[in-house]
Amino acid sequence: MQDGRRGKELRHRIGFPVLVLVLLMTTGCWDRVEVNDMALIISAGVDMKDEDEIEMTVQVFIPNPASASNEGNGGGQGNVYTMSSVGKSMADALSELQKKLPRFFSWGHAKAFFFGEELAREGLSDEFDFLFRDIQTREQSNFFICKGTARQLLESQVDPNTYETLIKLSQKPVNHSSTMHEVEELLSAESQSFLLPVVAPATLITNKAKKQILTVEGMSVIQKQKLKGFLSPEDIMGVRLLRPKDLGRNITMTQKLDGGNIVIKIMHTKIRLYPSIENGVWKMRVKLTLDGNVIQNSSTINIAKGNDAMRRIEEPFNQAMKEIMLHTLHRLQTEQKADVVGFARAFHKKYPLIWRDKKGEWTSIFQSMEMQVEVDSTIQGPGVANIPVYQRRGEVSDE
Repeated sequence: MQDGRRGKELRHRIGFPVLVLVLLMTTGCWDRVEVNDMALIISAGVDMKDEDEIEMTVQVFIPNPASASNEGNGGGQGNVYTMSSVGKSMADALSELQKKLPRFFSWGHAKAFFFGEELAREGLSDEFDFLFRDIQTREQSNFFICKGTARQLLESQVDPNTYETLIKLSQKPVNHSSTMHEVEELLSAESQSFLLPVVAPATLITNKAKKQILTVEGMSVIQKQKLKGFLSPEDIMGVRLLRPKDLGRNITMTQKLDGGNIVIKIMHTKIRLYPSIENGVWKMRVKLTLDGNVIQNSSTINIAKGNDAMRRIEEPFNQAMKEIMLHTLHRLQTEQKADVVGFARAFHKKYPLIWRDKKGEWTSIFQSMEMQVEVDSTIQGPGVANIPVYQRRGEVSDE
């Protein structure tokens, strides 16, 4: 009898703490924010307002859980709003924005950050510091430079799907996307210079109706967290040749030869950097090798006759690509004054002790460095068909 009572008391002593523990585990988080109390920031833009103030524009998605649950598809129905506020910093402007909205901002869905041209030329160090240090954004969020103001850019967009399209465009190798994670690494790299895609509005016509979207229209040069300028189309091609991983697919080169055009498609590329320091003089020799196929031939050269004809057209392409690369390097040295092609890292790897003493002088060293470029192309295939086209456009007779 006594043993039964003792067993019952023991079960009560053990069972009560277990019950309390289970109840604690099943309770909700005390600081949880419900969906109907959240405003999801999907993009943000920052502009220079005056010398002491910046303007921050955010595009927020306000979810409507009721409509989603009624339809039973969890589609995340809601509305998109664009809001702007001024402050001495991004934190100040964000605080002012929060006062205008009863919901709490959430950065977990932010896809893109846009920086106005004027602000970028003054410097983005404060903005980068805030984004990396304080707010909980995704490391895969993308950074963009826009000509004009970020506010105008964001106010022109009403469809959040636009940002998905823009990000996919920027992720192509030829557009050189720069996510928050990539920029954070580049800021601590040897040259402290990198590229950011330039975004601009574009118009599409669908079902006879016009629609505003965002697209990548070029590349900008960032050096020590300041916008140094924009690359021309020829400079972009030069950077791609100097950084083959950025070439992507379907990159073509055209040369006028023997009364027509020959177009090759670049298939495979490899770049080699040969840094040298002789008697205190810094030099860089660049060697590019590539394979290509002919995809158009309207010249009088019969490239199907064999290797002799193929070898004949390689030299003009070699010379053309060499000139593009030298022109781009000259512009980077004299106008942009920024090493966005990775020369600093090559010197660091080969001369670590010298680099330790001279890394603070890299910008001036890069501007005066002697450059040598070699290109060795191999045209492998003449194409599937070989139809001779010897008449120029406009010279075809109707007879």
